[in-house]
Amino acid sequence: MTDLPKGITAFIVTNPVNIFYLTSFKGVSPIERESILVLTPQKHLIAPRLYQAEAKSLETKDLEVHVAQERDQMFKIIKKLLAGKKRVGFEQDNLKYSEYQELKKLLTRSLLVPYENFIENLRIKKTAEEIKNIERAQIISQKAFGQLLKTIKTVQTETEIAEKLEKIIKSLGGQGLSFETIVAVGRNSAKPHHLTGNKKLETGNTLLVDFGAKHNNYCADITRTIFIGKPKDEQINIYKLVEKAQKKAIDAITHGFSAQKAHDTAHSVFEAAKLHDNFLHGLGHGIGLEVHEAPHLRASSYHVLEENMVFSIEPGLYFPSWGGVRIEDLVVIKNGRAKMLGKLQEEIIVL
Repeated sequence: MTDLPKGITAFIVTNPVNIFYLTSFKGVSPIERESILVLTPQKHLIAPRLYQAEAKSLETKDLEVHVAQERDQMFKIIKKLLAGKKRVGFEQDNLKYSEYQELKKLLTRSLLVPYENFIENLRIKKTAEEIKNIERAQIISQKAFGQLLKTIKTVQTETEIAEKLEKIIKSLGGQGLSFETIVAVGRNSAKPHHLTGNKKLETGNTLLVDFGAKHNNYCADITRTIFIGKPKDEQINIYKLVEKAQKKAIDAITHGFSAQKAHDTAHSVFEAAKLHDNFLHGLGHGIGLEVHEAPHLRASSYHVLEENMVFSIEPGLYFPSWGGVRIEDLVVIKNGRAKMLGKLQEEIIVL
């Protein structure tokens, strides 16, 4: 059973990642409603018969499985399960408006109460097994990057480099990619979320690679900046400044440290160099079943960093005239301190 929010007599979970977290059921289509979970607080998994074998295999004394003849029949099962429930919570960021309207028609005696991040807040602290899976995914990613470096050549395109990286990850036992790999050449590296394209790598370019492997459904996230040919003094200084900001933030983080202060710690390094306007994003983000989840390390964050939280530390500086530098690694708070998952990149990478 899952404890419900105070005053709530039942809760409807529609986010497929949250359903997987609570039941281990994983639907196939990311755009269709494959399953619904109802907490009364007993867990009730509702799935169409297309998935009845997978769903039924998960049934336990704590999880009851209900099979609908078709997808559009799942809400009728909800009506039976929630008869007499006065206050029913739902995921406000996932339930479609049309689905909300249907629920209102079916649950005429229930008050529907929107909730934000109810299940996400349960996921924010990781179990030992979850941490192990994330660390394994990160180690696979770092090994893949080491192998990728041996294959990089000028005239390769961003897309070719990304495709090669994916093949290496799978050859190392990775489940797949956590997200679509970002490979940014030259001035493209000044765009934090550049869409990998067909720009060719040339001597004198900055090459930024942001990617992650998956292991047992858990994500990794790593960013490395490479210089093709001897970098200019300005680029070396920027790299060392980003590296300094990352290390200072990691050293400062302890159990109970605010996510906002973690961001501000890195920001202060850039501010002292009068380059804070070139720091275009937050310091980092939580990671787990999704590549971006709580806690969020940014200037406006309300999160407090606590034991067993896993998150990225990824300061970066961006210059439209030549490119950008970002260094990203994952840490977990263990025994009150930030512990690296995998290894830090200790030296500037020049090919």
